[in-house]
Amino acid sequence: MARAQITDFLHNFRYNVVEGDPNLLDRSTKFLSIAAGFTSVSIPEVSTDIAEYRDGLSPLTKKFPTWPTFSDVTIERGVVRGDSEFFNWMDAAAGTSGYRADVQIQHIHRTGWFLNSPARIYRLLEAFPITMKVSSDLAGDSGDVAIASMTLALEGLELIEG
Repeated sequence: MARAQITDFLHNFRYNVVEGDPNLLDRSTKFLSIAAGFTSVSIPEVSTDIAEYRDGLSPLTKKFPTWPTFSDVTIERGVVRGDSEFFNWMDAAAGTSGYRADVQIQHIHRTGWFLNSPARIYRLLEAFPITMKVSSDLAGDSGDVAIASMTLALEGLELIEG
């Protein structure tokens, strides 16, 4: 039987989330830090509705797809001292400043000559925050790590093969 890393070269735990073009050094207009590790990222679903119509006297109904819609994406990461990027992005979305951003979910390949390079990139177009939780609930008797979460709405999705 083949090993999992050979048959399934994209494992679920090797990914990065970056905003816009990760090669740009200007961080003044970015909401997501490249250095911050995300514990969980959902991949959007694409769906389309069906419109039905009848053509003249035909007894059969014709169907055609409508415009695609994209589900929301939830990103989660541990709370770090001095990190208020989620809050700053949500604050910008509540105001009138530019708050939309293209976000890349980079799925990293774990073996071969392209080690640690994105094998697939999910590019979320015109993403903006719709809900945010600054930290998980506080409990004195828990040893859990505090997790911040944000839900993003998006207008489009591009799939880029590395």
